[in-house]
Amino acid sequence: MLELRRMSESEIRLLYNSSLVRDFPASELKSLSAIMALHCRGEYDVLGGYQNETMVAYALIYRPCDDSVVLLDYLAVEPDYRSKGVGSTLLTALRLHYAGSVDALMIECERPKTAPDELQARKRIGFYTRAGAVLTDVKIWLFGVEYSILVLPCSDGVPEFDCAQRMLSLYQRMLPVDLYASNVKLIKS
Repeated sequence: MLELRRMSESEIRLLYNSSLVRDFPASELKSLSAIMALHCRGEYDVLGGYQNETMVAYALIYRPCDDSVVLLDYLAVEPDYRSKGVGSTLLTALRLHYAGSVDALMIECERPKTAPDELQARKRIGFYTRAGAVLTDVKIWLFGVEYSILVLPCSDGVPEFDCAQRMLSLYQRMLPVDLYASNVKLIKS
């Protein structure tokens, strides 16, 4: 069984300096100060997935207080626990955690055709779709990287909303105006 726990500020700093910098390329990683600012405003959940008091996975979620969708910003499994079903278990725990308060988790995955590792990008999308996420036709350019957008329902059925506009709205609210204007664009396929 996986238990989700909200992390304290000191735990977030430790997670950032050990796991996040290891698990994500610098080009995709928010600064620690940006993460802490969002967390302190109450708009960012940093959740550890624990088994027997050991953190085996984690997720960082942008969660504006007045929205029915959230953005799965980062998700990773600690190296010793990879390929053992922990990631799928974490996604199930996240769905249950947000059920009743959120309609869906929005997920961005690197587009296979533009990713440095096309096979890895396809595997990542497959991981999310096997967990119940729906691959949308929305594509977005963020900070120089092209992403496909998936929606993981947190309740029965896939919620109906304008996925493209919701993604733009989430980023518009999360980022300073200048960063949003120069680094967030929809891709017309």
